[in-house]
Amino acid sequence: MKNIAFMKNLLAIVLASSLSFGANATFMTIEADGGFVMKDAGEYTLLDGSADPDQTDGVKHAGVRWGGDGAFSSLILENFTPDIDALDTAYMLSKLTHNNFVISAEFIWLTTAEILGDLSFTSTNTGGIASAIGSSIVTDAFTADATSDFNIGFKETFNQAVVGDCSPEDEDGVAGGPSHVFTSACDDYFDYSVDNTAPLPDTLPFTIPFYIDGVSYALEIYISFDADGSTMLPPGRIWTEEELSTDLYTFARLHAIPEPSTLAIFALTLMGLVFSQRRKAGK
Repeated sequence: MKNIAFMKNLLAIVLASSLSFGANATFMTIEADGGFVMKDAGEYTLLDGSADPDQTDGVKHAGVRWGGDGAFSSLILENFTPDIDALDTAYMLSKLTHNNFVISAEFIWLTTAEILGDLSFTSTNTGGIASAIGSSIVTDAFTADATSDFNIGFKETFNQAVVGDCSPEDEDGVAGGPSHVFTSACDDYFDYSVDNTAPLPDTLPFTIPFYIDGVSYALEIYISFDADGSTMLPPGRIWTEEELSTDLYTFARLHAIPEPSTLAIFALTLMGLVFSQRRKAGK
């Protein structure tokens, strides 16, 4: 019995080793490049209070603010460049901070913003982005232009002095659903869907297929309130209360995908162990 348990543990170790053997110590480096593009966004300034000279040409800004008389709300985006050197581990790609404060109607006002994001992948390994999960066909090689583009929408609600004067909003962003119960002067919200390039899905979280040194992987991109990436937010509407600052983090997590042949060997070996155990029990 102990020998069977030992063999199972040994087989699990061999299987885990075979999944990660093909890659070097660092699977890939991800460079996040995101920012705010302010088209038809209402009134705002850059973080230093200056006007935006590039409002119509798609230039990305690290942050914008709106308000006056010492009361400002703002959006700030920080980008990072992590080395992915461990499987099933959360790596931070960006930090989005929404400083959400009550703004008087007499001051300039932001209405909507668009966050454009671009992830670039480099590696000393061979391969790149695959055509599908588990596929060995590389469509964007590390040696060429392995990238993934996406964008996220943001909407600012107009503050009212009395909570009862806030315009009704759907709690989950789906028409016909329950209305949001405001807890402050017209809470703001993010509609945290994305607009990916095909064939990636237009929602968060989403997964990018990779084929690295002959092994298939899946890179999961997701949003979390936690700086360690321990929880994953579902797609949909995210509310932020007035007079608070909210941080939202984007993470990447790489998973190995077992090859069908490896899974078959694993299953047959387990069947053999079970059969051997039964024969010994019959004796």
